[in-house]
Amino acid sequence: MNARTEIRPVYLPLMQHDDILGYRFVPGLNVRIAHEGGGYRVKTNREGFRCNREVMSPKSRAHRVLVFGDSYTAGDGVSNGHRYSEILEQQLEDTEVLNFGLSNSGTDQQYLIFQQYAHKLDYDAVVIGVLAENIKRNVAKYRESADEAGAAIYMPKPWFEISPAGGLNLMGVPVPLQYENELANEAHGSKGELFSNARKIVNKFGPGFKDTVQKLTRFQPLPEYDSADSHGWRLMRAILAQWVSESHVPVVIAVIPVYQHVERTASYANVRKRFDELAASSDVPVYHLVDDLWPHAAKIRRSFRFRSDCHMTPLGHKTVGESLARVLAPLLEPRSR
Repeated sequence: MNARTEIRPVYLPLMQHDDILGYRFVPGLNVRIAHEGGGYRVKTNREGFRCNREVMSPKSRAHRVLVFGDSYTAGDGVSNGHRYSEILEQQLEDTEVLNFGLSNSGTDQQYLIFQQYAHKLDYDAVVIGVLAENIKRNVAKYRESADEAGAAIYMPKPWFEISPAGGLNLMGVPVPLQYENELANEAHGSKGELFSNARKIVNKFGPGFKDTVQKLTRFQPLPEYDSADSHGWRLMRAILAQWVSESHVPVVIAVIPVYQHVERTASYANVRKRFDELAASSDVPVYHLVDDLWPHAAKIRRSFRFRSDCHMTPLGHKTVGESLARVLAPLLEPRSR
């Protein structure tokens, strides 16, 4: 295979349709995926999650932690055993971790997974791994993937809208089965096309050139955080507040920064400001992972992601897992039996 084939998105071949979530992993997978990091193995359980344990099995240890998130949590680029969820299991005494990560998903889909499974389970804590970029995914009705030839495909997904009373209305369910071969109408427009073409030009010259452009321009990838009144932030805030209100155990909202934040080529200030406002107004616990990533030297911080693929390397997962374990440990102690 050529390098481009090895690192192209692999979501579609690993996914199957789901009426509520839009898609989920095919159950019972045990496949090796070609990747710039040398390849990685994807194993899924009977429910269609990249979890080494069966979701519906009885709790086998004193504590159980449920972890939700997107591809950074599911572990794109690394085998199951190298993810931060497995690091948590290693670091936390007498604790098992169920990984509900769904690649390519938004916080909205992750919340729906929680609604589908949490009430059936005995558990002691919840980690919501919120990739900062999810603020864009929550407002989308489609998610981009690729077909076997590498061409773009747009998969329908559910979404929430904020009601006049401030609640959440679930839309687009049941999710249509068909995949769209053209970009959804809401993604069209000269401005979106301009940014899309600019990204393609930059990406064409490789990751080194892309990093240099980012350092020089200090492009802000997530302007949705600039205002507390932006639609993207109001929706993210509503989803997280509702999610936490439905949980009967300690919850940690772990904000996963994009690589521009980790490498300090874009400001994290407004992301921090928005999530801190949420924590203050709703008593929602928020943990900024970037604070444990920044103390490392620049060369180490760059090694937290792959050369071309922006997902976390095994070292990135190890660092994140060890940080989260320090946050979770005191929350589990009072529940010791």
